[in-house]
Amino acid sequence: MWLLLLLIGVEARALTRRALELSITPEGSHLTEEFILSEREVRRGASVSLPGRLDPGKVAVLEASPGCLVSLIPQGFTSPGGPVAEEIRRTKAELSEISKEDEILSLEEKWLMGLGPRDLGKDALSALKTVELKLKEIKARRAELEAKRAALKKRLSALEEKLSVKEETLFLPIFRCEGTPSTYTLKLRYPLSGLEHREERQIFIWPEKSRLEFRLGLWLTERLGRPFPELPLRYEVRPSGPTLYEPPPFSPWYVDLPPVRILTLKAPALKAEGIPQAEPLPEGRLYRVSLPALSPGVPRFVVLERREFPARVRVEVPAYSVPRAYLALTLHPEVYLPGGPTRIFLSGRELPERNLPDLRPGRRLNLYLSEDPWVEVSRRILRDYEERVGVVKKRLRRTLRWEIEIKSAHSERMPLTVYERLPVSRKEEVRVSISADPPWDELSPEGRATWRLELLPARPLRIFLEAVIERPAP
Repeated sequence: MWLLLLLIGVEARALTRRALELSITPEGSHLTEEFILSEREVRRGASVSLPGRLDPGKVAVLEASPGCLVSLIPQGFTSPGGPVAEEIRRTKAELSEISKEDEILSLEEKWLMGLGPRDLGKDALSALKTVELKLKEIKARRAELEAKRAALKKRLSALEEKLSVKEETLFLPIFRCEGTPSTYTLKLRYPLSGLEHREERQIFIWPEKSRLEFRLGLWLTERLGRPFPELPLRYEVRPSGPTLYEPPPFSPWYVDLPPVRILTLKAPALKAEGIPQAEPLPEGRLYRVSLPALSPGVPRFVVLERREFPARVRVEVPAYSVPRAYLALTLHPEVYLPGGPTRIFLSGRELPERNLPDLRPGRRLNLYLSEDPWVEVSRRILRDYEERVGVVKKRLRRTLRWEIEIKSAHSERMPLTVYERLPVSRKEEVRVSISADPPWDELSPEGRATWRLELLPARPLRIFLEAVIERPAP
């Protein structure tokens, strides 16, 4: 029970209230409360206080005592006390003192500027220098006061904004009933400006179990300055459009183009490190969970939904680009799950946060989670030489041998897919022959070779390739 004693009149001290539900939607946060007033309180005009500065048009009467009609009459705002209010009072007092001193300096400056030759005495030159020096001092002091005034106003604005969520709006409920009830009940729904919320998604992946767990939750922080009770939470999410982090697109390696630059990258060091349900909506999901009690200014994470899927993580290496590995995942979700910024944990280790798309039922989805920091990829040239061959028809033969090496720091076996770009020719007079160890599983006409292998912990995997390119000698 959330009991608040209203300090508006002696007769209103017995009025009770109870928070029924906190609702968070894309339109904002709203609190539903029930108020119970006695007949005497209604007759004496007990007011109802709601947190924050509220627009009367945004306060909805959901329910009243049977046979009663209710209208709410705005009664103004209350000014809360406390350290912030005291700091505002001191800041306003300092601003008042600055204004008084500035006014005195203005009068003094005006008097000095109005001095005539008779007022300067016999030594007019010396007196004039004294006046000029005094005017400079006044100008410097006024500049100091103006800078101090600007800083105080900025601070005052921040303090007033901080205090605004702790202010309260007063409403006088006017009941028109058939008969005279012994108690009057009033249920209101109104915007709640003193609650900060931030949505967070988490994915926990265990490759050794071929399982994935999806969690959606809220970080809630209460800024009203008073404890928030335990009550039901209603939270609604809607689809959004994210950006995925994917490997670079493949493009053919034609032998008449410059060769691809070869780089080696090293993996970073390793980092140490009751299920709620949801109701489907035409667009999105609706969650109903129990919100635990909140303490002022202390963030709390509330899990809205937890789902498990069968999932198999794989490592993809597009060796045709700057050598690096990507973590990839294929999902077949059975229910809608909202997308957005997501924290990803692989075997208990956290990956960089990524934007993930909405998971829609019945759709196969390939997710690129991030670069894989536990896989090191290198690609190096073993031999690259060119020679002239042939007796009658001279030809230029280029022999290129290179190696792809992949090392894994994962603690479990991981499926591995490697893509490499092999040279291809668009001219009949230019012949290309290629061999690989181990052989590729697929080779497209554009020269995209694909290997499907298994990456073992602490055991390097190597792919050796050789390309021989022959063309007519000039």
